[in-house]
Amino acid sequence: MSYLSLLRRRPVFVLWLAETLSVFGDRFFTLALAWTAWQRAGAVAMGLVVVLESVPHLLIGSFGRHLVAKVASFRALAAVETVQIAVVGAMPWLWQSIGLVGVLAVITVIGTCDALTGPSLSALVPALVPGERVRQVTGLMDISNRLTWFLGPGSAAVLLTLVAAEDLFLVDAATFAVSAFAFTWLGRAVPHAARLQEPVAGSSAKPPGVKALPLLRARPVITGALMLSAVGEFFQTVVSVGVPIWLTERLHAGPAAYALVLSAMGIGSVAGNLLAGHVEWAGRFPGGFCAAWAVRGLLLAAVAASSSVTELVVLTAAGSVLVPVTTIGVNTQIASLDGPERLRMFSVYSVKLHVASMGSMLLLPALLERAPKASFAVGGAATVAAALLAWGVLAAVGRRAVHRELELART
Repeated sequence: MSYLSLLRRRPVFVLWLAETLSVFGDRFFTLALAWTAWQRAGAVAMGLVVVLESVPHLLIGSFGRHLVAKVASFRALAAVETVQIAVVGAMPWLWQSIGLVGVLAVITVIGTCDALTGPSLSALVPALVPGERVRQVTGLMDISNRLTWFLGPGSAAVLLTLVAAEDLFLVDAATFAVSAFAFTWLGRAVPHAARLQEPVAGSSAKPPGVKALPLLRARPVITGALMLSAVGEFFQTVVSVGVPIWLTERLHAGPAAYALVLSAMGIGSVAGNLLAGHVEWAGRFPGGFCAAWAVRGLLLAAVAASSSVTELVVLTAAGSVLVPVTTIGVNTQIASLDGPERLRMFSVYSVKLHVASMGSMLLLPALLERAPKASFAVGGAATVAAALLAWGVLAAVGRRAVHRELELART
């Protein structure tokens, strides 16, 4: 089933459109916040914004399983979106009246809302389609992120020529309003999918609020995949931080070359999304998943040998093609779990993303500034090694699971 076929299902179309607009709004919010914070309070404020936005994800993902379970319904998510409408819409006035400390408190509220809605929404989406279409709907939701990362900054830049940076907060508030309306409608239109269902009698699924460690032990293949992606995403920060350094210090290029690289990466990620949904090997798990990470590592290491902007564009674009392959691969496996397990595993996934991101941003920039070539080479080699190790371990785990099933069938 193609993405167009999925979009003919009204609930899927409504949710996809609302999420696409919401993610665009988030890009505007991020740019407006970063720009305004830098203008009003300097670079330290920008750093505090990034840290405070991530803290709720770590705390709620680690300790807030019951809270996440309570909002795992479309109606509850509509209420969370309504809170964000008021908070984000008031940002231009809050900044003037309560200062930096108050605004940072608001950022914490927004981060908390995002930490609640992210795993809940990811866990609810698979119920909108038959089980055999979960991979396609996962890819459809993923392409919203790919398109908005590619088009969002440019759209925001155009808007900044027409309105003040603070007015972008109002754009984001409007997108939250669309999401709130969509969630409210979905809660009524698809009651069977409006909330995560309790597991049926005899199911191995845990009840809502399932603990993370027992779940991770019970799902070793997904756990291994999450560990690999955490390592890989940690070292992929070398690309986001290291490319500007490589362009300026090694290739003696300027902003135009950086814009070209970013555009190529955006196009590559959109192409990779289509690849992940339509090429058979890309859907194999865990083999295709591990292979994709190994190739991403090789491409990262190869940047250390690049001697022209063209070579850098080709390598970074090729690596971006594989980003959705790895993301959709692991998300599809999580989406195939029963509802409560699915919800908890998506929370773990969120924690993994933020731990890898924060850890890499704390440790890698200083290394990149001192030794960019070695950083690309070592980061790529470490990613390849982790992928090959995970491939071997997960293949062995899969063989043991098949062997146990055969033994049970004989008895």
